[in-house]
Amino acid sequence: MGMVEHIHTSTLKVSMHIPTDSKLITVMQWLSPAFPIGGFAYSHGLEWAINKGHVGNREELQKWISDLLEYGSLKNDAILIKLVLQGSDPREINELAMALCPASERLSETQLQGGAFCKIMRDVWSLEIDDLTLPIALALAAKNESIDQNLVLPAYLHSFCSNLISVATRLIPIGQTDGQKTLRELSPLILDCVRAVVKSNIDDLGSTCFLSDVSAMQHEYLQPRVFKT
Repeated sequence: MGMVEHIHTSTLKVSMHIPTDSKLITVMQWLSPAFPIGGFAYSHGLEWAINKGHVGNREELQKWISDLLEYGSLKNDAILIKLVLQGSDPREINELAMALCPASERLSETQLQGGAFCKIMRDVWSLEIDDLTLPIALALAAKNESIDQNLVLPAYLHSFCSNLISVATRLIPIGQTDGQKTLRELSPLILDCVRAVVKSNIDDLGSTCFLSDVSAMQHEYLQPRVFKT
């Protein structure tokens, strides 16, 4: 019969490095799917694109999101966040954020989530902040907490991409494993977007993701539908 070696935990010493950066934890909380701003209810027009056959598999989904990062709304959001973090007037940038929305549903998507985000900032962080669009609200909160753009930007983009993949997982469907493959393959593109945004200025705002913009417009008339946008 074999001998069982008992390890007495009272004499066992474990060396462990535990990150203690509270700013990282704060950003993770703000951009968690559990943060109550209702992000799960919005598809950013992707539902219409899937319904009409423009996005029907993992490869098409990855191309759709990568275009948003390089040429479309995700790039714009990141630039807007950077501008606020670097000292631009958040009210003026918020007006610009609303003007960049190509459709009423895209506008309501960012305003409703942003308003919910601002309410939590007031109730939990005691930050007196008027309702703003989501990227501007996040930027202003991050600035108040002295959180660097190099932390905020990739976290925001990763969260947004993850939400779109969740939409596709339910609607195409592509499956959980393919969803994670897609997110992993988008990760270097997220970092590329951040690098480009850091070097950008207000003149770099704009979108050439025309099908995504049309999808946001047409989703308003899609029936039946699962998502608000």
